[in-house]
Amino acid sequence: MADPSPTPDPKLEAGAYEVIRTRLTKHADELRRRVDLLNTDRKNLFGGIETTLAATVRLTTENNCVPRDLAAIGPQRFVFGYNVHLGLRSQMQVTDVFAIYDYHPEDHTFHPNKEGLLADPKFAEDFDYLYRYYKNASFLKFHRIGPHLYMAMQVGREISEVKVFKWLVDDERGSIQYLGNRFDHEFVFPVGQEFEWKRARREMYRDGVHPHVSIEDRVFVETVGGDLTIKIENNTASGKGIYSEPVDNADQTLDDAEFHYAVIGNLILLKILPYQEKSYRHLLFNERTQEVHRLDSIAESCVLLPDDHGIIFPKGYALQTGDLKTFDTGLPDMRFDRRIASSNGEDTLFIFHHVESGAYLLFSYNLIEQSVGTPLISNGYSLFPTGELILFQGDPEPRKHHVIQVWTTPYLSDGAASARSQSNGSFLSKIGNADIVRCMAECRGVLTLLAKEDSFSGLYVELSRRSGDVIDSYFWIDKPEAHQLKDTLIEIKSAAEAALGEFEKVRRMRKSARDQTDQLRARVSKLINEASGSDSSDII
Repeated sequence: MADPSPTPDPKLEAGAYEVIRTRLTKHADELRRRVDLLNTDRKNLFGGIETTLAATVRLTTENNCVPRDLAAIGPQRFVFGYNVHLGLRSQMQVTDVFAIYDYHPEDHTFHPNKEGLLADPKFAEDFDYLYRYYKNASFLKFHRIGPHLYMAMQVGREISEVKVFKWLVDDERGSIQYLGNRFDHEFVFPVGQEFEWKRARREMYRDGVHPHVSIEDRVFVETVGGDLTIKIENNTASGKGIYSEPVDNADQTLDDAEFHYAVIGNLILLKILPYQEKSYRHLLFNERTQEVHRLDSIAESCVLLPDDHGIIFPKGYALQTGDLKTFDTGLPDMRFDRRIASSNGEDTLFIFHHVESGAYLLFSYNLIEQSVGTPLISNGYSLFPTGELILFQGDPEPRKHHVIQVWTTPYLSDGAASARSQSNGSFLSKIGNADIVRCMAECRGVLTLLAKEDSFSGLYVELSRRSGDVIDSYFWIDKPEAHQLKDTLIEIKSAAEAALGEFEKVRRMRKSARDQTDQLRARVSKLINEASGSDSSDII
């Protein structure tokens, strides 16, 4: 009698899985095509601006000076700050340190402003007093908080010893009003890290032959046995992990080290201080890709990307999807200065600053492409409401002529962006640019998952969830004007759910094949060892 439930043919099961994978690849191509069409329509309607270099010009100052910073104070006006050597004169004047320039976009030129916007008697008095009382005073940087502009003056040997002048800025008129010099306590920078480090508690320690610390039962770390090891299995019988690096003191116990962590979605940040070491080690573990990277540059600054996409730090960025990119800028450790979101919701500008040298590092993150463009490095920047970005490269030697770059960027004010868009009462104009951008960004996230190998932990569960979220969140994606994104997303969700079941079968088959291979390898090794220890005369 035939077996009523014959064992499935492994070849057929693997073949079914490959068919579904091929189907997902075709759906990915179709989704990408429709998203690109929607993006083209969006740019035609609302306007799309790429970050490009518009001009390189020179700005001339009255004195030989070392530029330090600049800041926008109007639609096409900025204040320039620098330091000069007095020479034969005994007292510094306001015009020796600050100047206001007007920018003429038609020919990309800069001209000194003649309106005397800095000629406030109280400011001149406070400025004179500062330079008389602090012999080594120098201009440090501008800092903008809301409508207020702070001029930070270094008055001591330490960079933290500052006095500030505070102004109220009217960006529409391009005018400023002096408010005084008693606001040092307001001159504060944003937090360098937008998350809280948690220290591992004693109940998180797991004893055994190879003890470790359990980070919320998601990853396991230890610094014993001569190395720092990251493990993904709660197995204290083995010291093997997915990542290791040597420590200075090989004889330390688990209690000798400090372990701190922060969880940001799939990303788990680790801050570890092995025994008798001076500096913390910073590592990034991605739970989905099960990869570990050493990222010490997050120590000074590490902030969150929009819409929980991941993190960005002075030397690169890391996404929840596992993508990691680092930049060799050659700059020292920098701290987060500010972020600027574009009015279209598509781009975010992250600015990092090194106060001692005055260097700025600008990263532009695109929500749709989920990537950062080439970093811009400067010694000062000014962003106008029209989206034009002014950058200058400082020189340690005093000069009268200074190189200035003018960039066009998507960081327009709301008013300037409204003037560029062509709201014609169409379906897409009623939806709005920001909502379309968010939808496209989520579709790009689905495409990123579709490009992953099935070694990506929980790939098909995440793919089904992400596709379903887009379908449920945007009512308009089934419309012809949106190129009927919903149809393709439904196909992807259905195929992902089918792949989930088939993948479990294939995974079991792969495990069985690995086990059989390991057994065969052990048997062959045993036979080789026996043969190598036998006398050749025993061979028949």
